[in-house]
Amino acid sequence: MDTPPKNAPRLFLIDAYALIYRSFFAFIHRPLTNARGENTSAPFGFANFLFQIRDNYRPDYIAIVFDSGRSHREELYPEYKATREKMPRELRDSLPRVRELVEAFGDRVIAVDGWEADDVIGTLAARAVAGGLEAVIVSGDKDFLQLVGGGVQLLNPGRGGPQGVAAEWVDEEGASAKLGVAPGQVVDYLALVGDSSDNVPGAPGIGPKTAVKLLESYGTVEEVLDRAAEIKAKRARESLIANRQQVLISKELVTIRTDVGVDAELEDLKVSAPDNERLRKLFVELEFRSLLGRLEG
Repeated sequence: MDTPPKNAPRLFLIDAYALIYRSFFAFIHRPLTNARGENTSAPFGFANFLFQIRDNYRPDYIAIVFDSGRSHREELYPEYKATREKMPRELRDSLPRVRELVEAFGDRVIAVDGWEADDVIGTLAARAVAGGLEAVIVSGDKDFLQLVGGGVQLLNPGRGGPQGVAAEWVDEEGASAKLGVAPGQVVDYLALVGDSSDNVPGAPGIGPKTAVKLLESYGTVEEVLDRAAEIKAKRARESLIANRQQVLISKELVTIRTDVGVDAELEDLKVSAPDNERLRKLFVELEFRSLLGRLEG
């Protein structure tokens, strides 16, 4: 994977839970544990990833962003994410260790009560571009495709294992190729097709190909709904007419906000030197022998 040329200092925005889950499930068949019986899969994967980010991309700024509390999406649509399985207990128990490691690396943890990480990341990405930086969102979540362009890129870290997926850097052209629509139409596309992983309903019976054709013809989901009676395909026409409000709610659910009150300045996110002594202590406690050799001094 080639890294695009850097035209300005880069802020890397890490979707924390996406990386934590990825790390935990990478070892699901052979979990990592230490002598205390702690499941250390997520902390190990996350620490290894923070090394990779530094070694491979040399970030100028970095933020590790977490969800916090109940978001406006649950208020709008109580069934939002209702079908997701609960976080495994072993993973939940290891979260404090992940935060300890992040702090030892010298990276800023950011969480805003009542907001998902997506919205905090969207806000920080917008601030970065306005401040003359490039923003790199590190996540495999397709919702972030809506933000790509104008100084914002997406880095999908991929995953290892037998069914591994290679890391991928997604620019505006690549984002358009992913779903068949431009980044500016991603929210319209998702409003039509829905998203089963987040329990976003969309318009039943409308799949990706139909959604792309509708947006090619009408531009926005609002225009699709306003002109639904003109649509020749009976199934799509009837679904759009019957589910107008549901589709509009779906668009609101998938739209990433960029106006969250984040109490952090860009200067607070400058990359600093890790606290190697603190990291060494944590690596010994967690029995991360393979990572000890990566510490300087």
